[in-house]
Amino acid sequence: MMTDTHPNAVWLAEAYRGGAAIAVDPALDADERARRQKEHQQSIISRMSPDMVIHTGGVRLAVTAGMDFLGKYHKRRAMLADANVQPVEIDQILADDHYGIVHGTFRTTRGHEVWTRVGLGAWRFENQVAVEHWELANGPRWDEWFLSGDPEFNGSALEFWTRGV
Repeated sequence: MMTDTHPNAVWLAEAYRGGAAIAVDPALDADERARRQKEHQQSIISRMSPDMVIHTGGVRLAVTAGMDFLGKYHKRRAMLADANVQPVEIDQILADDHYGIVHGTFRTTRGHEVWTRVGLGAWRFENQVAVEHWELANGPRWDEWFLSGDPEFNGSALEFWTRGV
């Protein structure tokens, strides 16, 4: 049975809530925030399989790929947004030995544009290691938001997410 106390749920809570807490901590200057975010990301990646599979959001921009792509994907999203898919509120996190679900509200900004949405992160685990992740949001809106950051782009989803990184 999925619970909020399962070790995979606890890990997901730290992944989502821990990064969000660092991002909004007013006591941190930019350098310290960047250092802590990097440490946090390394800690999270340590529980991901080197063969991790990501299923990105979107319809036109949907990609299923591995860890090498994941790093490029995060960099590209950061290039297209000032605040890149930040958790605003995490409503519920449940997990068991095999799957985890994160339900929350997320925000992405670019200049004066703010896109706030309810979404899900679905995770698959093997031996308490994350092996697969799905980003579940409004696919057409996902495409619209990120494509508007590079309106001249014309190519595949994989080319879009790896462009310039």
